[in-house]
Amino acid sequence: MNEAATEALSLCTLPPESLREASRLAAAAFETSPPYVALCGDCDRAWRLQFLQWFFERNFRIRAAGPVNRAVFRDGRLVAFFMFVTPNVPDVGLLDMLRTGLLQAPFLFGPGVVKRLLSLKAEYERVEQEIIAAHGNAPVCRLERMVVHPDAQGMGIGSYALGLALKEADAAGLPVLLSTQEERNVRFYSRLGFEVVRTDSHDAYTSWAMLRQPVR
Repeated sequence: MNEAATEALSLCTLPPESLREASRLAAAAFETSPPYVALCGDCDRAWRLQFLQWFFERNFRIRAAGPVNRAVFRDGRLVAFFMFVTPNVPDVGLLDMLRTGLLQAPFLFGPGVVKRLLSLKAEYERVEQEIIAAHGNAPVCRLERMVVHPDAQGMGIGSYALGLALKEADAAGLPVLLSTQEERNVRFYSRLGFEVVRTDSHDAYTSWAMLRQPVR
């Protein structure tokens, strides 16, 4: 991006009043992602969007107090969002789920989707721990929920914003770990210095784990 384009952007921690907007953006971006399609089973697109927006909003609200939720605004409009979880950020606990209403999920959306969500979460965490162990159990940052508004894609906004976060990881000497189920994302992250460290084939999709070592 050129200097004029970057000057038009405002990068900040996601403000509380934008949580719902960010959840709508993420739900629209991920509703066709194979894991979430499988997660929601035979439900139609409208139901899937409703569930994902509800889930993401509570996910983002849990992290609202710290610097995890990263937002990019252009002319006052949210155009990109991602979560950058550093090693000092505590895991989500029962009190967090109570506080944000996550425990209402089985009553609102049924036990089936919650069971599949917990299974997906457990599988992701298992793979993550195996990767970390294979790399000497060093602490890592985690990149999650990277989305760019459709109207702002192809302009370099995502690369620019993520690049600033990666510089933070570089300064701290920390690797960054992510998981994606879209092959086009593998190419995008590869350009930012990530490398595929593990590939897992599932019934309906392939998952790529990617790791970026700090640049010194």
